[in-house]
Amino acid sequence: MDPKGAESELQESRGAPPLLVLYTIFVRALIALGLAAAALAPIRPVAATTPPPARPVTFARDVAPILDHWCVACHSGKEAEAGLWLDSAAGALRGGDSGPVVVPGNPDDSLLLAKIEHRHRPAMPPRRRLPAPSVALIRAWIAGGALP
Repeated sequence: MDPKGAESELQESRGAPPLLVLYTIFVRALIALGLAAAALAPIRPVAATTPPPARPVTFARDVAPILDHWCVACHSGKEAEAGLWLDSAAGALRGGDSGPVVVPGNPDDSLLLAKIEHRHRPAMPPRRRLPAPSVALIRAWIAGGALP
């Protein structure tokens, strides 16, 4: 007796394919179309995904509060230490007895930054260090042109 005879349950069906087979073919076709579309899609420039530029650092908004906390007690008023007034952008840009302390656009040549980074003696403020984020803001202010 033939196990695949005409009346056998093992006889392959020649009718419509099962639903699972049709579904699998459909899904594979969708994946192939998606991959083809992705391969043909225009590539977006990298600049479109970069974040917008940060706002410029200004003296009034960003630097003055730091200098008020750390420097103005000694560098303001009638007898400002070293003839340096740090209570205004104009005073900081004017400089003191030793000349200009801020070189707009060039933080590495700015005496103010050398003092607060303790690269120049006497370091400021004496016996303490400004927090790194505060130093970074002052550096960014000078690098950005020392805006008022």
